[in-house]
Amino acid sequence: MSLAQRLARSEILALPPTDTAAAAAGAPIGGSIKLDANENPFLPLAAGAHAASVNRYPEPQPAALRQRLADLYGCAPAQLWATRGSDDAIDLLIRAFCRPGVDSIAIVEPTFSAYAQFARVQGAHVISARLTEDLRFDADAVLAACADAKPKLLFLCTPNNPTGTPVDPADVRRIAATLPDTLVVADEAYIEFADTSSLVPEVGGNLLVLRTLSKAYGLAGARVGCLIADPEIIELVARCSPPYPLPSLSIAATLDTLAPERMPLHADRIARLRADRETLADQLRAVPEIQSIRTGGNFLFLEVADPAALAQRLARAGIRLRFRPNAAPGGVRVTVGTEAENAAMLAVFGLTESARPSRRAELVRDTKETRIAVAIDLDRAEPRSIATGIGFYDHMLDQVAAHGGFSLTLACSGDLEIDPHHSVEDIALALGTALRQALGDKRGIGRFGFALPMDEVRAEVLIDLSGRPFSKFEGTFDTPDVGGLPTQMVPHIFRSLADSMAAAIHVKVEGDNDHHKVEGCFKAFGRALRMGLAIEGRGDALPSTKGVL
Repeated sequence: MSLAQRLARSEILALPPTDTAAAAAGAPIGGSIKLDANENPFLPLAAGAHAASVNRYPEPQPAALRQRLADLYGCAPAQLWATRGSDDAIDLLIRAFCRPGVDSIAIVEPTFSAYAQFARVQGAHVISARLTEDLRFDADAVLAACADAKPKLLFLCTPNNPTGTPVDPADVRRIAATLPDTLVVADEAYIEFADTSSLVPEVGGNLLVLRTLSKAYGLAGARVGCLIADPEIIELVARCSPPYPLPSLSIAATLDTLAPERMPLHADRIARLRADRETLADQLRAVPEIQSIRTGGNFLFLEVADPAALAQRLARAGIRLRFRPNAAPGGVRVTVGTEAENAAMLAVFGLTESARPSRRAELVRDTKETRIAVAIDLDRAEPRSIATGIGFYDHMLDQVAAHGGFSLTLACSGDLEIDPHHSVEDIALALGTALRQALGDKRGIGRFGFALPMDEVRAEVLIDLSGRPFSKFEGTFDTPDVGGLPTQMVPHIFRSLADSMAAAIHVKVEGDNDHHKVEGCFKAFGRALRMGLAIEGRGDALPSTKGVL
C-alpha cells in the first residue's frame, strides 16, 4: 500500500476517483452546444470583457491555468492542483487525511492561524512545537514534538508568518526523512521575498509544497493558489475538492497577470518590495519604542514597548497593522506598502520625510495586436530590461534609457509574424505614456533638452516637455530596415512618443550609414531626455511662466 493510501481517511478512499485528466482537459470544442449543466443560456447583465462568459461554469481545473502554474513553479501539471488560494489547499489536505477525534496535525507556533483553525473545524488534534525565544526555527524541537504523536500533517511556513523566520531547506528535508509517515507541507506563500530556495523541485513522497499568487503577484482578491505534491496525493485531494473551485473571472485574471510580457514587471516589483522592506527596517531602528525588527516576507515583524498606545495612534491615522501578541508580547506585523502608504506608517512612529515623491510609473497596454507591460523609474538607472521581439529595437530603447539615465523594464508580445508595425508603434505609445505618468506634475524638471552627438553622423534632438504634442523629423534612410526595425517606422516612433508624452520633439539626422543614423537618433533622444527630466535647484518650481504644463 502506498504512503498516500496508508495515510488517507477510509471515507476518502471509498469515494470514486476524480478524473483529474478530464478535469484538466479544457473547455468544450468551439461550436459545441452546451445543454448539460443547467446553466442560464443568456449573457450576464454585467459590463467588462471577462464578464461575457460568467453565465457558464468554468473548467474544473483549467488546463491552461494548471500548465501556466506548473511552468511558473517548475513542476509537472499532474503534480499540481489549483485551489482558492493556498488556504483552500490546507483545508483540503486536512479533510483528506485527518479523521475527526483521532488524527492530528503539527504546527510550529507562532505561525499562520489557518492551520490550526481548519484542523479544529475538522475535529483533528493540533500538536504544537515552538520557535526559540529569539524566534528561530528549531528542527530538533519539531521532531521531538512529533515523535510520539505521529501527526498526519506537519505544516512549516517558510518564511514564517508573522515572524519572518526562515526555515532552512535542509531542515525540511531532514524532518521529512525522519517522519516518513507524516506529510510535511512547506507553505511557501512568501518564498519570493526570501533568500532560501523553493522546495518544489524536490516534491515527492511525503514532501508537499503550497504556493499562492496573493503575495508576489498581486492577486489576493482573485484567491488563486495551488498544492504541489505526488500525483497520487493530488488525486486523493481532488476527491475532496468542489467541482468548480475557481471563478472564471479569477482564472482570466490569473492568466492575464502571468502572461510572459508581465513577468519582468513582477520581478521588478518583487525586488522593489524587498528593497523597500530593508529601507523601512533601517528607518524604524531609530524609533525608541521599537525593541526589535525582523524581516522575511513582504512584511516586517516588530516588537513594540506599548502596543495599546500604538494601536490608538494607528486608529487616529486610519492605518491598519496586524497585532500578534501570541508571537511576542508587543508583536506587530507591518506589510510593505506603496511609497505613500509607507510614509504614512512611518509618520505614526514620528518619522517624517521631506524627500520629493519618486517618479515611477507602471503601465499595461493590451490591444488585439499587442500586449505590453512597462515600468519606469526616472530616479534610478537600473534595472534596464527590454524585450520587444525585435532585437535592434530592444537595443535602441536600451540606449534611450541608458543615455536618459532612467530605469526601464519593457516587454511586448505582438503579431510580429504579420508585420512589425503594430509592435513598434504600440511600444512607442506605451513608453511615452509611462514617461508622462512618471513625470507627474513636472515640478523641478529642466523641461527643455537638446543633444547634438556627432561621429560619422550628425543627429540633433530637441525636446520640450511642454504638455503640447508636436513632432518634426528631418532625415531619410536608404535601407528598408536595420536589424529587423523598419526604417520607415523611425519617424513614426518619435511621432508616437511626442503624442503620448505630450511633448514637442524635433529630430534631424544626416549621414551615410543607416544603422548609425538610426542609433544616433535614439542616443540623442536619450541625452535630450536626460536634460529635460533632470531636477533643478530645490526641485519644486514649475518650469513655466504660465504656472501649468
